[in-house]
Amino acid sequence: MHINTDEDIELSEVWDLLIKRLGVNANDVCPNSSSFYKTQDGIECALRKINGDLIYICYREKNRTSGYRWTIEKI
Repeated sequence: MHINTDEDIELSEVWDLLIKRLGVNANDVCPNSSSFYKTQDGIECALRKINGDLIYICYREKNRTSGYRWTIEKI
């Protein structure tokens, strides 16, 4: 799954878009257990259940429209 965003979007807006894109699957995601973090390649996000189990990993890449493409991978 993917979402496209502008370069200047806030992480809170990215969170909302990721959850919206997941649809009913977002019911398992706990915002208190999930987090954004920096890597050498950019920013990633770990979406976790309330017990801390990792269920999705999200990462961003530059896209061709001077924004970012976020990829959501189920673990």
